This record gives sequence, structure tokens and C-alpha cells, in this order.
Amino acid sequence: MSGPRETEEGGRPLLLSIDATVCTGAGTCEAMHPELFRVGAEGHAVVSRTELTDSRDIEAATGVLDVCPTEAVRLTRAAPSGEPEAQAP
Repeated sequence: MSGPRETEEGGRPLLLSIDATVCTGAGTCEAMHPELFRVGAEGHAVVSRTELTDSRDIEAATGVLDVCPTEAVRLTRAAPSGEPEAQAP
């Protein structure tokens, strides 16, 4: 099995996720970037792609992370095989 793909800048991809335990389904993420987020049937946001390698997608996700009213958006750097994931800077 191969390791994670690299971003356009040559680094490991960022992994996008939602902490459903704090998401209230406000929809800010979906309104800003419906290509990355949607509010699901359970009433909280879900991501359409978990692995981000394109700089435009990373920038979009970072923008949403900065304005999410419950801070439910998570970006972590994909770890090399066998290592735990690290929070993205």
C-alpha cells in the first residue's frame, strides 16, 4: 500500500474533517464552499473530500476553519505511514 499523496507544494496532504460532537449545522461551511462541505441529514456538516492536495481547496478549507461558529472544522496533516497525524499549522 502506498503512503499519502503530496500536496502541490510537495508536502503531505491535509485531512479535512468535522467534529460532529460540536457542529450545530449552521451551514456556514456549506454556504462558503459547497464543493467541500454539506449539511447532512443528521443535522451536522459532512465533508465531500477528506484528503486535500490542491492549494485552492486547502485555502478554502482554512477560510472555513477560521469562521466556523463552533470550531468544528478540523485540518490535520496526513502522517507518514505508521505515525500519528499532526494538527496543521
